[in-house]
Amino acid sequence: MMTARFRFDLAASRRGPAGQRGLTLLELMLALLLGLLVTAGIVALFTATNKTSRAQAAMSRIQENGRYAVSRMEADLRMAGALFRQSTAASPGGWTDGAQGALLPRNTILVNTNALVLQDMGTQTGRLAEWPAPAVYPLSAAFFIRGYECSGGTCAPALPTGSNGFPPAGTALGNRVPGSDVLTVKYVRGPGWAYTLAPVAASGYAATFAVDTASGGGTFNFTSGDLVLLSDCGRSAPLLFQANVSGNVLTPRPGTLLDATVFVPGSGEGNCDERLFNFTRDFATVSYWLQLTADPNPSAPGRLIPTLMRREDGVTQELTQGVERLDFLYGASSIGNGGMTYLTAAQVDSNSNLATCSKPSRSFESGGVDIDVWREPGCLWRALRSIEVHALFNTIDDVTVMSPQDMAYWYSIDGGSGPVAPAATMPVSGLAPGRMIRREFVSLVSVRNGSN
Repeated sequence: MMTARFRFDLAASRRGPAGQRGLTLLELMLALLLGLLVTAGIVALFTATNKTSRAQAAMSRIQENGRYAVSRMEADLRMAGALFRQSTAASPGGWTDGAQGALLPRNTILVNTNALVLQDMGTQTGRLAEWPAPAVYPLSAAFFIRGYECSGGTCAPALPTGSNGFPPAGTALGNRVPGSDVLTVKYVRGPGWAYTLAPVAASGYAATFAVDTASGGGTFNFTSGDLVLLSDCGRSAPLLFQANVSGNVLTPRPGTLLDATVFVPGSGEGNCDERLFNFTRDFATVSYWLQLTADPNPSAPGRLIPTLMRREDGVTQELTQGVERLDFLYGASSIGNGGMTYLTAAQVDSNSNLATCSKPSRSFESGGVDIDVWREPGCLWRALRSIEVHALFNTIDDVTVMSPQDMAYWYSIDGGSGPVAPAATMPVSGLAPGRMIRREFVSLVSVRNGSN
């Protein structure tokens, strides 16, 4: 019988099973190095992706804010001076006085001399000194489109003050951003109200307008004392008067409607669909400017953000934040060659004179009336054919990953030949530049309701 014999190898037992040896120091160091390289690559990739993502998010914010703000301004600017159902080539058909009827070639609202006092953003609009007696005066085109070129804390022409004015320029909360322009446009809203007219007495002022309350597309909104705009849709220029209201019947207050021996309103039953508009309640006055508002982020106490403001009929709203600059240029038709010249608001005002403003058509120069009376103060505002909007938008919040080269921008109003990085303070406005991306938005809007 054979006995199995085993030999115990102490050295082999210490080495363990084949293939299960420990790492040497060199191998461990190489493994750590490779791990660090992979980690560094992942971190670099994450950083680059994060930087790109934040830059893209910032650019998306600029694009969204810019498109919204510009489209909102375009909608108002296209409506500037709008008066529906009124021809821009009105005939003297409603006038019994040929000389006065000869003065009505344009879509210009006429007001009875000294009968009404109109307020235009705090400044009285009165009878023109050069307008002949005894009839009427036209509202200047500057009543419907009025721009203000601002440099630092002052504007030309001077900004209105009072309850319908604008905040002063400065760098404190609620101040207007220094160097940003201001623009006010006005237009009539709604389809107006159909009416029928009672006979006009020979002595005048006996006209009464029975309004069709179902024709205005809304609730009948006339009350005694309201200003009423009478649009004769081409028979004559639109007329403004003040009314007493009883039910659906409007009666002009004495001295506010033109004398019936001079002007006979359409009956309201003709083919042209004459209309009445509530000039007090349906005449929109819209203004745009930049103002410093508080940052709502609680982690940034005291920080101010330049914001585009829009005010309609006394109600102000924040339109969009991150608008640093706002400038308007006005395309006016040239009296010399019929071409277009782009001017600032101050230049439009300073060039409103007999040598620059064009006359209406010569076909309306009759009855011995000097057509030069149409060259009213601010007359070049009625020669506008377009408005060019320039706005500089930023990302609102700092994009900390941006380098100075990334922050370079170009605002065409300032001139120059290309993008440059901002200095310690922004030009004109004096605001701190932060670490933000900036882009300029430009829009050219046709003034469809302009007339000459």
